[in-house]
Amino acid sequence: MNNSSPYGKSGRSLAASHQRSWLWGRHAIMEMLAAGRWPVMELLVDENQSGPAFDEFYELIRASELTYSRVSARRLTELCKSEDHQGFLAQMSEFPCGTLNDLQQALQNPPIEAKPGETEPDTANLLPLYVICDRLQDAHNFGAILRSCDAMRVDGIVIGEKSQASITPHVARASSGAVNHLTIYRVPSLSEAVSLLKSHQVKMLAATEKSDLALWQAETRSPLAVVIGSEALGIAPELLAECDSQVAIPMLGGVASLNAAVAAGIVLYECRRQQLISPA
Repeated sequence: MNNSSPYGKSGRSLAASHQRSWLWGRHAIMEMLAAGRWPVMELLVDENQSGPAFDEFYELIRASELTYSRVSARRLTELCKSEDHQGFLAQMSEFPCGTLNDLQQALQNPPIEAKPGETEPDTANLLPLYVICDRLQDAHNFGAILRSCDAMRVDGIVIGEKSQASITPHVARASSGAVNHLTIYRVPSLSEAVSLLKSHQVKMLAATEKSDLALWQAETRSPLAVVIGSEALGIAPELLAECDSQVAIPMLGGVASLNAAVAAGIVLYECRRQQLISPA
């Protein structure tokens, strides 16, 4: 694993703490093992764990050719600083994000097809949909956005190397395991990724409460990349200037805005809703 920090000379990574390298919980561990994408450094199981839950775990371990150790429940709690580990704990390596070159190759491939036997809703002709996260630092928000990305079958998520929460076990848990099913690209420059997407006829749609155009009035029936800004600062001005359109979610109550995760879910759902509506 590359130990250099992408966060500047201070070496301060948003995922640097030892605690955050531990993924725990039966469902989270099983889904991670079944996906087989995220490298595991160490697997630990409660020494008293048995029955169907352990049998399922053992089958996944045998298929992946990994090894595990049995320790006390107390030791698991000490390591992950949580008592809800359910007897399963894994120390994770760096999450395997794609690069800008990987994104370029993906853009040259045909769009995803419907899953076998999938007929409702008809997703065979879904248009490309990407999400660009600009300096999201809250792990829970980031994970919740990834969960919505999976629900709306987003083709890829682009994140920057600086001032951006990385894929940690905390993010994975907040995403309810969605990170195991998504393609995430980590790039040095979001502007370069935007230019690449635009060169493949993908339009940039910025979600910002400062826009005068309501989301419901926007045309989203085209290849899109939805840009979601940081919780505190919104979308960087230079990135906002590169967007083809800006939309706001109409607010009917006394609060003027939504957090990044809720806003992303609403915008992504509207994009797919328009795409799935039968032509008049």
